[in-house]
Amino acid sequence: MWTSKIERAKQLKEELQKEVKSFFDSQPYKIDTKSDPQSKRLIYYLVKAEQVPEKIAFITGDIIQNLRSALDYLAYQLFTIGSGNGNIGRHIYFPISQDFDHYQREKIKKTEGISQQAKDIIDSVKPYKEGNINLWRISQLNNIDKHRLLVTVGSSFGSMDIGKHLQVSTTKAFPDLKVPAIPLFIKPADILFPLKVGDELFIDGPDAKPIPNMQFRFNIVLNEPGIIEGEILIETIQSMINEVESLVPKFESLIT
Repeated sequence: MWTSKIERAKQLKEELQKEVKSFFDSQPYKIDTKSDPQSKRLIYYLVKAEQVPEKIAFITGDIIQNLRSALDYLAYQLFTIGSGNGNIGRHIYFPISQDFDHYQREKIKKTEGISQQAKDIIDSVKPYKEGNINLWRISQLNNIDKHRLLVTVGSSFGSMDIGKHLQVSTTKAFPDLKVPAIPLFIKPADILFPLKVGDELFIDGPDAKPIPNMQFRFNIVLNEPGIIEGEILIETIQSMINEVESLVPKFESLIT
């Protein structure tokens, strides 16, 4: 059953979450401060930045491969219950294309022998970039994983708690004012992918004092230029799984 590949992808996602948690639990990042010798501005920067373990990239590739296989298994199941046209099905793939025009051309061969009803449902899914970004990304990333071994997974600067900085600054300006510490995490303009020792995370004012317990958050992201750029890994993988799983009820009546 094609759904077994979806279930396998979900199992691997749980494994991926454990590996990501284990990586962050190892405290892979350390931040210190320094003063710029010319401007005297205080700089928060990385003095430790561990590389994301290759295992995370391997599991990510396995998840994507299982999702792509699930789609092709689905196409083959639809072929076996369709007319078949006397063929053995080697030409059958779930069609996913760069754009609508390519899809219109490629789907003819890849779905030959599949019933028209099934083809209509595939059409409704819009499996091309501008129609269904998740399916298109699955296809593109799977091609990379097959030909280059690993998709690009790495760490990035996610956000910082500017609320702590505002509290300290306001208290300094108005000593008699009691300012509560309200977390306010903001995303940086530059995600600094991949993170490395020396990366500057935040530049404070001249002669500023280091703020204890300034909170900086980091992410593990997928980053393949032109396909997916700096998007949080676990959230992206879950979105892809959801997309493929959403096809189950669409085709259920045809293959049960």
